[in-house]
Amino acid sequence: MARENLWLVKCTDRDGDDVDGLREKHMAGHLAHIEAIVDHIAMAGPLKDSAGEKIVGSMLVYRTDDLEQAKAWLDGDPYARCGIWGTIEWSRLVLAAGALAGGVTW
Repeated sequence: MARENLWLVKCTDRDGDDVDGLREKHMAGHLAHIEAIVDHIAMAGPLKDSAGEKIVGSMLVYRTDDLEQAKAWLDGDPYARCGIWGTIEWSRLVLAAGALAGGVTW
């Protein structure tokens, strides 16, 4: 079975009193951006603190083998442009098992 090429990006919010306000201000644009490229996204969602109460970042998984394309999609996100993320970590994801993989792939 051929596995889809995926890029996972974990974006952690920077410290700062203005982050929550920026997130709220740019949320509609962020969601519109996600909707515009949704066919290229395997999954996406907010990251929350351990209590599940506060958003502390974002996680996206792009459906492409081209890291530069995935970075361009992220760069076009209003959240990236307004600077709320302090760290951005990229990893190639090989989905091998679980419900989203349809069981196991080996």
